[in-house]
Amino acid sequence: MCLLSWNCRGLGNPRAVRVLRDILKTHQPELIFLSETLSVGNKIAELSSMFGFSNFFSVDRQGRGGGIAVMWKHSTSCEVVDFSQNHIDIVITENSAASWRLTCYYGFSERDRRNAAWDFIRLLASKSQLPWCIFGDFNDLLYASDKKGRHPHPQNLLKGFKTAIEDCLLGEIDLVGGKFTWEKGKGTADWVREKLDRAFPTDLWWHMFPLCTLSVTHSSISVHDPIILNFFNTNVTKKQFRFKFENTWLKEPTFHTEVTKFWKELPSSHLIP
Repeated sequence: MCLLSWNCRGLGNPRAVRVLRDILKTHQPELIFLSETLSVGNKIAELSSMFGFSNFFSVDRQGRGGGIAVMWKHSTSCEVVDFSQNHIDIVITENSAASWRLTCYYGFSERDRRNAAWDFIRLLASKSQLPWCIFGDFNDLLYASDKKGRHPHPQNLLKGFKTAIEDCLLGEIDLVGGKFTWEKGKGTADWVREKLDRAFPTDLWWHMFPLCTLSVTHSSISVHDPIILNFFNTNVTKKQFRFKFENTWLKEPTFHTEVTKFWKELPSSHLIP
């Protein structure tokens, strides 16, 4: 299964539609999430049919901005369980596999709404016990290295976003194919690049899809590049698939007990000499 998320900056432009069609032809995702569609339901329904998706759900733009939409194919069973101007919550069931939850997320763009955005992510985390992945355009940075150019991102904002992610017991899927997903002013002294588009799963979701990969692909029409989440990429290299320890695991009451138990049960052939 393959998912795609893209801040397309408007689907009223025929060129944007052509670019999206080419991206879909190349990557053939079963589900796509579009933010900043700047469109209403009738337009999304038309495009969904044009792109070969049998189902869609959209939240109309407000005024001259916003708008989000999800489109998915008949082979994927999706149930929309919640939505707002900034997210669409879906429960996905593939064949006889267990259900899991996907939140397609579009973060507040205004810097003075960062606290509200972090609290909203915490609220989303509390709504279900299903294996969960939240992905999309967060309009936020996690590390200082997520930005290059002009002024550094304020430390208090980095800390606030990181704390929210840790509070929700979320990890991050490493991005391959590029370090940034947004840029502005390319070729000028004001060139800025940032990593705004990401995917954060819970531990339970990781157990379901341990070989998943997240990659970025180039778009010639938007300042945002699409990100692609692949679940069963059998071509993953050892370099791409590496273990990362999360400090939040230490907060689990049974962490040390479980690690000790697993270590004792591990065959001697698996131990590093």
